[in-house]
Amino acid sequence: MTMLLPQFELHKPTSLKEALDLARGFGDDFDYLSGGTDLLPNYKCGLNASANVISLAHIAELKAISPTEIGAGVCLRDLERSKEVPASVAYTASQIASPLIRESATLGGNLMLDTRCHFFNQSYFWRRTLGYCLKADGDVCHVIPKIMKDGKSVTNSFTCVATHSSDLAPLLVALGASCTLAGPAGTRTLKLSEFYKGDGIARFDLQRGEIFTKVSLPNTSGIRSGYKKLAPRRSIDFPVLGVAAALGLGKDGRVESLRIGLGACETIPVLYDFSGKDKQAERGNAIFTEPTKGMPEVIGKKLDDALIQTIADHVTRTAQPKLNVPMEPAYRKKMAGVFARRLLTELRS
Repeated sequence: MTMLLPQFELHKPTSLKEALDLARGFGDDFDYLSGGTDLLPNYKCGLNASANVISLAHIAELKAISPTEIGAGVCLRDLERSKEVPASVAYTASQIASPLIRESATLGGNLMLDTRCHFFNQSYFWRRTLGYCLKADGDVCHVIPKIMKDGKSVTNSFTCVATHSSDLAPLLVALGASCTLAGPAGTRTLKLSEFYKGDGIARFDLQRGEIFTKVSLPNTSGIRSGYKKLAPRRSIDFPVLGVAAALGLGKDGRVESLRIGLGACETIPVLYDFSGKDKQAERGNAIFTEPTKGMPEVIGKKLDDALIQTIADHVTRTAQPKLNVPMEPAYRKKMAGVFARRLLTELRS
């Protein structure tokens, strides 16, 4: 079955104000377009297409890059070549998709990827044959069709568990980045870890018409950071698991700070903040990762092999990957701890 782009009207504003004014006139029937490497393939599959598409590609203020701020419109190819951003950010950008795709794909697009699932990222014909899914045209989640509610097993017609598959999100969450959103009511800033919502459909803390404009990085001097990715084909595929870490070590080798970001495991990039200062909301359901449950004490301790293994075991125990992207959840769950161990061992040295 041929997959063609549906008809839509493309708008090309040259300023944030012009883009916001356009969005205000379209109600809910529009999408913002950055590089288009995620949105347009979804349109070809008939996935939640809109009648209006507002391109952000010609807005210069979204393309600024500095050691502390990265515009949402910065393409991944420029990000991987940049000497201004932390080396771990440039490296992670270089691991995304292919060189050709990175010429078009942007920071904002990668952070705001649509969540992915075997039952969603298919042609219209495939989805119609199955009976659609909760995320597009249907009323039940095929990954977890039953869920406990008020002590009873009921049809899961309200919780989408599609996976957020960004490479950069777990690293930037681990680094403690924040994001700025511009909307009709002005601009606001929030922690990137709080921007993501635990729902595969209502994915972000976005108000109507808001545009994700930039990422701000805290002072990362003295912080060792890195990222490891698991994918069927490293040259092009989305991650089926991503593990990032930001580690602060004292001169005596004792842990001063440690944050781990877990990506491509659930609907959000999961944050493990071992200092306990920055916690994502616990969701109180066994189908989700709850990183603080049984979290070991690591601050002030020497980062020896035993402590690294304890941290890795905690990540393995709490990670809850779903059967909705390639590779079995049990394997991805085990590899979450393996990657955490390898990454911390590398950062220590």
